[in-house]
Parts: sequence; structure tokens; C-alpha cells
Amino acid sequence: MVKLALTKQRRFVDEYLIDQNATRAAIAAGYSPKTARVQGSRLLANADISTEIRARQNKLSRELNITAQDKRAKLWQIAQFCSEKMERPDGELCMRNPKAATAAIAELNKMDGDYQKKAGEETKVNFIQIFSSDDELPNTHINATALPLDD
Repeated sequence: MVKLALTKQRRFVDEYLIDQNATRAAIAAGYSPKTARVQGSRLLANADISTEIRARQNKLSRELNITAQDKRAKLWQIAQFCSEKMERPDGELCMRNPKAATAAIAELNKMDGDYQKKAGEETKVNFIQIFSSDDELPNTHINATALPLDD
């Protein structure tokens, strides 16, 4: 494992490993909440910090004996559970948690390398359920194209 020079950096790694939220980890490590998002991004880009994070994640996986297949199985269970239809108090059917289901499927896609895009390729996003706003019609479908981010 890499020897991190600064106490804040070590604390950032410890905190980041809890939930992989760089902004929260930066705040917990003692960085200003006003600059935490930028600091978290900067810290993750630091070679020593990213090496330490990977090493500690690998160590945890070995100690807990968690394989990629175990992770895939759990993510699939989450996606299925969160995709189940349930009835709201007003009688309308909806997915249990569409955002969590989408996040689990997105993570599975990342694990399988399905997000390898060619240069100039657009990302298509299809929303199949309205998440909020009572004045919109139920079962409305929205098609959107995600624009590439500037690096």
C-alpha cells in the first residue's frame, strides 16, 4: 500500500471507502464544504490516493471473499426488487424504486464493459416513469439525448 503523506489524505481514503462519495469524504476529512466537490475530484485524480483506494478495495474484497460474480448477483437482486410494481395509496401502480433499479443496472453495465463508447457517439436516455410532479400525465415517456461532457 502507498504511504500517504497527509493526514487529510488518509482520512479522505478511509471516508471514501465507506460509500464512495468523494464530496462527503472530503468534508469528513476536513476540507471546506464549499470546496468539497472540487477537492474530492482532485483527490480522486491523485495517483497515490487512487492507488491506495484500489489496494484497500481489493484487500477488503479478498478478506470478505467477495467475487465479481457475487457483486453481479447482488446488483441483479437489487434491480429486480426495486423494479417490482407496487400500489400507491391512491391505487396507482408504480415501480418500487426506479432510480435504484436504474443505478443497479447501470453498475452492472459498467462491470460488463457495456459503457465503452466510440468517439462522437451519443448516449440515449429513456425515462419510463415520471419521478415527480403531480400535474404531468401518468405513463408519460420522455426521450432525451445526453450531451458529452467537456473534460
